Amino acid sequence: MVYKILYITTLLGLLTATSLIAQEDIPKNWNTEKIKGTRLIPYATYSGSAYLNEKFATGEIEFLDGTKIEDLKLRYSIYRDEIIYYNEAISSQIIIDKISLKGFAFIDGNGVKRIFRQQYFNGFMPGNRYFEVLSDGDISLLVYRKVILQICPVYTNNAGKLLNMSYQEAFSYYFYSGEKGYELTRLNRNSFLSKFDKPIQKSVKKILRKNNVSITNEASFVQAWNLIKENGIKINFSK
Repeated sequence: MVYKILYITTLLGLLTATSLIAQEDIPKNWNTEKIKGTRLIPYATYSGSAYLNEKFATGEIEFLDGTKIEDLKLRYSIYRDEIIYYNEAISSQIIIDKISLKGFAFIDGNGVKRIFRQQYFNGFMPGNRYFEVLSDGDISLLVYRKVILQICPVYTNNAGKLLNMSYQEAFSYYFYSGEKGYELTRLNRNSFLSKFDKPIQKSVKKILRKNNVSITNEASFVQAWNLIKENGIKINFSK
């Protein structure tokens, strides 16, 4: 009987110590009651990536009430549009409930802070989505980062298995206004110019020439929009 009591006492002591160690590893502003979600079930492995950042990056999440939790390890799935954090206390990857978040941010491998906003999309396949904010303001430039599984030429994976599916990018870019909604755009000069009234397009071209901006990719598109925005010129929403 004495041995049983000693065994139970020792076991309780070990459990208490483990709990205290786990709590010490949790960030100071951690609030486990705030973070709601489900455990991640690993995706099928194909060529390409299901994630915007393969490795977990240091970041923060913001809830709808404005509360923030920092110093989390985050990974963004652009296959399922899910933000995942690594819960060190239980050694698990948790998909955070999208509807509970206002947004999130993390520092990527290049040291750049990436900011994402959760909001409702009322276009094709409506629903709540995460949009990366490329340029903020009364009219924001957003991108919905997405990869889809598509059939591709047959290839052999690292395990020697033949596959014919791969993750392929299908990003969508939008100008967004709280009043006007979403305006789809593409990363080229003609699409950019088409967003302005005809009389204004001449001024837009002049500003781009003066600053030697040629729209060829995402970075130059953002640069072009920021220049035009600084000059107080607004796009013409088609809706």
